[in-house]
Amino acid sequence: MKTSQRACVAALLLATQGLAAAPLAFVTNQGSDDVSVIDLDADRVVATVAVGADPAGVSVDARRGLVFVTSAKSGELTSIDGTTYRVQATAAAGDGPLGIVSDAWRGRVYVADWHSDTVRAYDAMTLAPRGEYATGRSPSGLALSPDGQFLLVANRDDNNVQVINTVAGITVARIGVGKAPFGVTMSRDGTRAFVANVQSDEITVIDMAGLQPSLTLAVGHMPYAIAHDGERDRLFVTNQEDSDVSVIDLVERRELKRIAVGDYPEGIAMDPERRRVYVANWFSNSVTVIDADTLEPLGEIATGDGSRAFGDFLLP
Repeated sequence: MKTSQRACVAALLLATQGLAAAPLAFVTNQGSDDVSVIDLDADRVVATVAVGADPAGVSVDARRGLVFVTSAKSGELTSIDGTTYRVQATAAAGDGPLGIVSDAWRGRVYVADWHSDTVRAYDAMTLAPRGEYATGRSPSGLALSPDGQFLLVANRDDNNVQVINTVAGITVARIGVGKAPFGVTMSRDGTRAFVANVQSDEITVIDMAGLQPSLTLAVGHMPYAIAHDGERDRLFVTNQEDSDVSVIDLVERRELKRIAVGDYPEGIAMDPERRRVYVANWFSNSVTVIDADTLEPLGEIATGDGSRAFGDFLLP
């Protein structure tokens, strides 16, 4: 290859690298009926996307580059293009859609309808309905096994987590946990699930092989959502009323630290590559950034009104 050709190839590679998209956070703002798009390289909002009334739940489909949002008051499910930040589709989603999780491999989105005790499935591209499952009372958080076969539903008013086989369309277990389970998160390897019990101020670890609780630990007041650090096997738990995050060491089975964040933290997500934890603060309209290794807050990003981000809101 000639020197000039090599130079052109090198320049093209550099240009392509320079165009690589930054990882993004899509934060639902219930008070302003929109979604703040945060560039995680710059730690600033780069776009605001209008959605339905009272958006709270959020889930990303990295394979398709889509973001899904539930809006409880208007009863809507919205899909957003993760590159253009434009609304792609909108669908009716029941009387009180809240919890949401997406299955990137099967092209499905699952939405919990708080008021009708139902989880509905939708096509990821068109948002066309693809079936539904009866749940317990007040289904809130959702989580999915890595293979998409098992859907976990936190039934808040039944104090249990329901396990649905999405292939067979049947409930295979109802696992008793603490009082008023809300957020539920699955480990990346699918061996454990982690549940935040809002009214009993504790988290429950579920062994997915035996479909039973394996550990319960106290945290702060009104725990809401959980992020799992698989590298260090730690949990980060938002405590709404304490305005902090509990850090749980699952190996030592104890709370390591409380990290002060914004007012009334709700949604939380972990970026394992960047070793950062992001916390949505409902009452202070912001996202707090935490170093996952030093366990120190690194700063706060201003967002819209009433940031909730309940679900997986990071798009790599």
